[in-house]
Amino acid sequence: MTGRARRMALGAIDAALAVAAVAGGGLVLLARRARGRRPVRPERPRLMVLSTTYSLGVLRARQAEHLVTRQDLGGYFEHVWTVHPLVGADPGEASVGVGAPTVTRLSDRHTMIEGKTARSPALARLPYLNFALAQVQLVLLLDRLVAREGVGIVRGDPFYNGLLALLLGRLSRRPVELRIIADHDKLFDGSGSLAHPRLFRARAIERRVQRFTLAHAESVLTGSDDNRAYALRNGARPEQIRYLGNWSMINPLHLEEPAQREPLPDEFGLGDRPVVLCVARLERQKHPEDVITSVAKARRRDPRIAAVIVGEGSMRAELDGLCAKLGVGDDVVLAGDRDQAWLVRMYAQAAVVAVPIAGLALVEAALGGTAIVAYDHEWHSEIIRDEQEGVLVPYRDTDAMADAICAVVGDPARAGRLAGAARTRVLGFMQPEVVLAHERALADEMLLLASAAS
Repeated sequence: MTGRARRMALGAIDAALAVAAVAGGGLVLLARRARGRRPVRPERPRLMVLSTTYSLGVLRARQAEHLVTRQDLGGYFEHVWTVHPLVGADPGEASVGVGAPTVTRLSDRHTMIEGKTARSPALARLPYLNFALAQVQLVLLLDRLVAREGVGIVRGDPFYNGLLALLLGRLSRRPVELRIIADHDKLFDGSGSLAHPRLFRARAIERRVQRFTLAHAESVLTGSDDNRAYALRNGARPEQIRYLGNWSMINPLHLEEPAQREPLPDEFGLGDRPVVLCVARLERQKHPEDVITSVAKARRRDPRIAAVIVGEGSMRAELDGLCAKLGVGDDVVLAGDRDQAWLVRMYAQAAVVAVPIAGLALVEAALGGTAIVAYDHEWHSEIIRDEQEGVLVPYRDTDAMADAICAVVGDPARAGRLAGAARTRVLGFMQPEVVLAHERALADEMLLLASAAS
């Protein structure tokens, strides 16, 4: 038998064993349901959130634990379990992606559970089985927890987390809500990037998954009009959709007045040069390469201009090469990941914030007291209105972005006016008492569904 034939045979065996493992896990879940489980009714509601945004290690490194701890809505939920089911899917976390699920108690009200993408190093040659065993073990753990702890709501996103949320919700008769934070159709069309490239492998599969989850969830939470349109295009019904802005997810450090933020030391040797700041993951869907290209073009008119790009990702080496090719290796700093305290100070002292594609980073930038130049794409225009709170330029038009950067750098009075208007607009949205009351009302609505189902 040739080497290729052996690999094909091993792959077929691996796939068959993986299917058998999933089927075995399904039989266990069905047996539990057949026995019946008396629902636990805690005094206050409890929430489970499935999210692959950040692992616990990354949350701590970025000082972003508030993304987890704020989900209790100021004590409305007695306890929140945040579950990252795919630790190890990111190549940078492969070393921690093997083994049984880990459970970390963050506080009296918050627990984080991390499922792994592989169950055992001994099964490395059978990756499908390895993955299936790890995920089956996680689902069995979560199913027991939902029933034992009386979880009232299960939350996910339109993809893998949504599939798990629907499974857990149907088994325990709990309502499922999906939270939309991006238009994944536009992200794919603009970059060819998948939401879970190692898991689904093809956009056609992702499309089917998102349509299935959006059609079957009890509620779909969207943070913008653009997100709502995306949900409707992909099978959600208007009566399912509720608006829930992302304001509560912002670290309170960003609320500090920009003038009161302590300047950072000159870590990169840029002196008093006007700095273009970009905060983005170094992934294709975020287009960090456009910022480098725009800065290179802007420097032809104003050689003082430099840039700092904050973030990490799979494009790091490629971006280093682009800087060298365009002759800006000494003028563009790839600063890697930075914590929130550092970011707050950097936003305030940059000359311009360049935003190709952003979520919460756009809100953080608006609070930072620095003029924004952004692509007119996705939900950006819902926050930044052209020439009112910043400058919007056509999507992927690096000439226009370069022109806008030069114009803002060359007119400090205009830059200050735009920056002040952006901060005022965002602070108007971020009314803590109003936002909290709205989120609690949405939770009340979902819990009424849970009561009716049980």
